[in-house]
Amino acid sequence: MDYVGFKVASEADLNVFAHRIVAAGTTVEEVPAGEQPGLGRRLSFVVPTGHRVELFAEIVLSGDGPMTRNPELWRDEPHGMRVTRFDHSNLHGPNIDQVVEFFTELLDFSLTEAAETPNGIAAAFLSCSNKAHDVAFIRRDEPAKFHHVAFSLDSWHEVGQAADIIARHDIPLDIGPTRHGITRGQTIYFFDPSGNRNEVFAGGFIYISGQSEAGLVD
Repeated sequence: MDYVGFKVASEADLNVFAHRIVAAGTTVEEVPAGEQPGLGRRLSFVVPTGHRVELFAEIVLSGDGPMTRNPELWRDEPHGMRVTRFDHSNLHGPNIDQVVEFFTELLDFSLTEAAETPNGIAAAFLSCSNKAHDVAFIRRDEPAKFHHVAFSLDSWHEVGQAADIIARHDIPLDIGPTRHGITRGQTIYFFDPSGNRNEVFAGGFIYISGQSEAGLVD
């Protein structure tokens, strides 16, 4: 994986995060606007697990988003696995306690769930929104490892439909359909032609920042 990126609210916020990260002793590289089509300037840095993370404030919106004037149910008839949005990435590496501190203290994420051991945190789930997590880190000796990217579906029924598509097209299956303990979502994992692991899932809980327990989705 080259990097994982997160959008911040404004250019002013981008400057605040740059100052925090540098003050904490991490080198920050600036990538100029336009280096990627439609993307503004980016801050690029490496977190304690060895993964490269980038922040940006400006991005050109797609012209094919949901209809907002006299909207129909869909702009185009859904097809395939009916993905509604990108959801999260799951990354593996060492120094999980340190990466949790980095994300919560410097980047304003919240730790929503964790698997703890006598040797520290083994798995950390972090959110900067009301999702169960926007990024997860799992303890592993080798740095900068990639496990999967996940895409959101609307319902358990659509996870079942994804399973039908996987079976019909002989897509390599990893695990599922099943249900997570973490997030309580329904899920299936599979591999794309490049060998990357993907997840589609539905359900889970809505995270409310600052509360000790998250509310479960009905």
